[in-house]
Amino acid sequence: MKLVCETCVVNRTVPFGKKPFQKTILAIGKNSEKKSEDEAVIMLITNANKGGTKYALRKNISKIFTRFISEGKATISFNIPEHDLQIKSEVIQLTGFLKVLKSILTGEAVPGGYGSMATIPLKLPCLSVANKKSSLLSSTSKVLSTKCVVRSRADYPLKGFNRNLTLLQISDIKLVRFDPQILLLKNLRSLNLSNNCLEKIPKDLGQLRLNEIDLSGNALHNHDWEWLRGPALQSSLQSLNISNNSLSYFPIALIYTKQLVRLDMRQNHVLKLPFALWKMARLRFLNLASNQLGSLPESMTRMKLDELDLSENRLDHTVSTVPDLRTPTQVGHVPALWELAARVVVARKVFYSVGTIPFLLVELLHRTPICGCGLLCFTAKIHERAKVIRLNCQHLILNSNQHLYADAVFCSQRCSAKL
Repeated sequence: MKLVCETCVVNRTVPFGKKPFQKTILAIGKNSEKKSEDEAVIMLITNANKGGTKYALRKNISKIFTRFISEGKATISFNIPEHDLQIKSEVIQLTGFLKVLKSILTGEAVPGGYGSMATIPLKLPCLSVANKKSSLLSSTSKVLSTKCVVRSRADYPLKGFNRNLTLLQISDIKLVRFDPQILLLKNLRSLNLSNNCLEKIPKDLGQLRLNEIDLSGNALHNHDWEWLRGPALQSSLQSLNISNNSLSYFPIALIYTKQLVRLDMRQNHVLKLPFALWKMARLRFLNLASNQLGSLPESMTRMKLDELDLSENRLDHTVSTVPDLRTPTQVGHVPALWELAARVVVARKVFYSVGTIPFLLVELLHRTPICGCGLLCFTAKIHERAKVIRLNCQHLILNSNQHLYADAVFCSQRCSAKL
């Protein structure tokens, strides 16, 4: 029986003898083929100690603590040496491991599977590292590995991915469908699926706490991007690469990624950026090179960027359009109810988030254009290339013939006169 888990060894004879948790394999078996079942041991193997530490089982366990077994936690207390072995693992696997341990300590047979009433005599395997054929430990390094890189079809794991993976790269293999096994990797932090043929990402990806995602070189131009709305992903994602995907639009769901620091969207066909882009308060590195941008939203002047790449766009020097606000507002115009509600939230500075007010209002308040004076313009006309702007950016990359014109809205004639 083998259990892939995290363990912490506490030495009861030493003050502050607790060590940090680390990736571990726990295996139950015999020291050698010649030993009897009475010589059963638990072997603890880590990357630092692949030879393993052995603990005798018979008359050597004082207590097994299973109070938090429903959370995937248990503790085995040994007499010699005086160690407490704290275990963290998946609930089902940990429960099966403890059942085998109990059968050894009590001498009972193991219950049969699939609801069977029959019992199976317990036969312990050999834990000798020298015996490669019968040893459970021959693949220790692979099991404990937290990184997996697949660059060819032959590298793809036939038995599935190790559940302890923190980094997974599957690139340049013409992958057409997203592998649902990836959604089971709860410890995954970095995912690279670059240079494949993916057209869709499942919504459930938003349930993983990923820090880095690379989806460059795929075919996501018709994708809905709903997975970006997952609460877990929104609070963890820091770097996203969606370059070279033939995108003609900026995925609006990106504005909800609260922790995003780096966004790469180069080599697409993006025509316009949303006014709500300034809501991405933590964004510091934005690459929009080789797109088809002719102007920027004026709200980008509110952003503090470390680096912005706008090279190879259509920001050339052409005549800008001047807004004409001489047409008076229609008398007796009554705003829609949703607009009135949004105005109250703004006027009274109500703190809001998804769940505290209707989602329609959250969407409205995020997407509504903002005037240069700071007021939201719910029904105002957007004037393209209305003014020249200066961005708050430490490193701005432009071609020599490019000028930054802004699409703007104006809440009043007074603001429009400031051109």
